[in-house]
Amino acid sequence: MMKRNTLFVVAAVLFTSQSAAYAANCGWPEQDALESVVRVMSDDGSHASGVVVGPNRVLTAAHAIDEHFQSYVLIGVDRNIASIALIDRDKDLAILQVETGHIRPIELGHENLDASAKVWAVGFPRAESKTTSTGSFKVKAETDGALHTTAPIDSGQSGGGLISCEEGKHVLAGMLRGFAAYVSGDSYVKIKNHSVSVATADIRSFITATGKQN
Repeated sequence: MMKRNTLFVVAAVLFTSQSAAYAANCGWPEQDALESVVRVMSDDGSHASGVVVGPNRVLTAAHAIDEHFQSYVLIGVDRNIASIALIDRDKDLAILQVETGHIRPIELGHENLDASAKVWAVGFPRAESKTTSTGSFKVKAETDGALHTTAPIDSGQSGGGLISCEEGKHVLAGMLRGFAAYVSGDSYVKIKNHSVSVATADIRSFITATGKQN
């Protein structure tokens, strides 16, 4: 039996059926940055989030995608059919090809987050309205390079955006992957204010690989 203090990353998919000085100059993320985060859904009843990272390209969590079911991205009031351009289950990353209309892709961050840097987690918790929560960067895991922050998230926010401030502008620092939890008896107990994201270093290399595929 696993010990109570064993830490897990619980996938936040919902099924139904530059520096600290620069960071201080950034307030709440501007509309363009927030608008880049979109809702992802599937015929299997799952609900997740995604981020527009290029023209007609939406980044999302691989665990939110099942190749056996049709995926969609909600753009405004339109539910647009999406196809899988590339997927990496090990890195938990997927790129969807889908019409993204007027949405401006968010720029990927180039720098490592400073200790206690402010971040914003953006997604669609429990398939409801878009939510933005604030927190701070805690640590980058040595094992897989994942970013741990205090920005709280919930089911349905997998694939959403972890936004930070770099050189006075908002950029994508990572993709939300899940929340931390521990096992108690037969269930997971969510750890308050602890979310885990895939870092932009992995996202950038993944997107580069996508470009080579096309």
